[in-house]
Amino acid sequence: MIDNWMYAPERLKWVTRPKKGSEKCVFCRIAEGDHDVESLVLHHGKDFLVVMNLYPYNTGHVQVLPARHVKSLEDLTDRELSEMFILVKKSVKMLKKALKPLGFNIGINQGGSASGASFEHLHVHIVPRFKTDFGFIDIIGATKVLPEKVEDTFRRLRKHAKMLE
Repeated sequence: MIDNWMYAPERLKWVTRPKKGSEKCVFCRIAEGDHDVESLVLHHGKDFLVVMNLYPYNTGHVQVLPARHVKSLEDLTDRELSEMFILVKKSVKMLKKALKPLGFNIGINQGGSASGASFEHLHVHIVPRFKTDFGFIDIIGATKVLPEKVEDTFRRLRKHAKMLE
């Protein structure tokens, strides 16, 4: 039995989205510039993108993902693998400059739902961590509180997005 529930009405759009067997994955649609997909793109290079996570684990949560549909690390060329991690490094530098976090959680989702991912499209999560991450509501209420809207964080990060080039 679950003791604590978190109410997140903004996720209703995601949970109730139409699911079509032939529908392209959302990351591929973002890479193609599909304006029907909600996204906050900080960098769109030839081979990789950096996007804000619309349902972040923490303020400043971004993802680095290949522009082409890639399911696993071994599907990347050595050049692409290097480019992806260079972009992870640049993203960390950008987040340090813009948000001044004390640390990061960096993780790769590979394998769709088996890995905890919503999509079978390789991506790297970069989650800034702050001294004040755990407050009363986090510990007692088992609820995460973000200090600002994702769109506001996006505007702050856009000022430093040239660092991703």
